[in-house]
Amino acid sequence: MNFYYHPNPEENTTLSQEESAHLVKVLRAKTGDEIAILDGLGKSYLVKIIDPNLRKCSFEIIDIKSAKTKKYRTHIAIAPTKNMDRLEWFVEKSCEMGVDEISLIQTQRSERKKVKLDRLEKKAISAMKQSKNFWKCKINELTKIDTFISDQVDFEHKFAAYVETGHEDLLQKKINPNSSVLILIGPEGDFSLEEINQLKSSNFELVSLGDQVLRTETAGLAAVHTVNLVNQGL
Repeated sequence: MNFYYHPNPEENTTLSQEESAHLVKVLRAKTGDEIAILDGLGKSYLVKIIDPNLRKCSFEIIDIKSAKTKKYRTHIAIAPTKNMDRLEWFVEKSCEMGVDEISLIQTQRSERKKVKLDRLEKKAISAMKQSKNFWKCKINELTKIDTFISDQVDFEHKFAAYVETGHEDLLQKKINPNSSVLILIGPEGDFSLEEINQLKSSNFELVSLGDQVLRTETAGLAAVHTVNLVNQGL
C-alpha cells in the first residue's frame, strides 16, 4: 500500500496538490480506493478516496493507528556541505534511519552560508513515507554554532565528533540506551580550536566515529546508525 503525507488529516480531509496529483494522475487512483496517510506526528490513517481530484483529492478516514513512543531521541547538528546534493543525501538517509531532529550549524569553517529548507523538507517527507516511519524528522534553520550551543540544555548526552587528536573514545562506548543524544558534526575542515574549547566549556564531550576520516555527510549518517545500534531491540 502506498503512503502519503498529511499533517492534519482529522481536520482537513483533502490531500495537498502535490500528493493529489501523484495519487490521481500517476497512480490513477479512483473513488473507493484505499491508501495510507502518515501525519508525521506518530499516527497512520487508513483512508478511502471520496473524490479523486488531481488538485485536491478528498478522502474519509477508516482507521487510525498510533505508534509507540520512542524510548530514545537522536538529534544531529551538522555543518552544511558545499555541495547541496550531499546534504540532501544525508537528510534522506538519516530520516530513513529514524533520526528525530536535524539542525544546521554555521561554523568558522563552514563551506555553505545559506540553505533552502524546502528541499530538505521534501527529502524528509519522502524518506518518512518510504520507510513507513510514523514520525517526521524536524529540520531546523541554519544557526551560528555559538548560538546553537548555548540553547542546548535538555539533553542527557551532548557529543561532538572530532578527528584532530585521535584519542577520543568511540561514540558507541559513551551512549546509554534509552536516552536523548545530541551529536555535532563539523565541516570538512573540522571544528576550529576556539569552537572545540567552547564545546568543552558547554559540557559537550568529544568522541570518535572510528579510525577513518569521514566526509561530513558520512559522519552524520554514521552517528545516527551508531545510536540506533546501541538501542537495537530495546
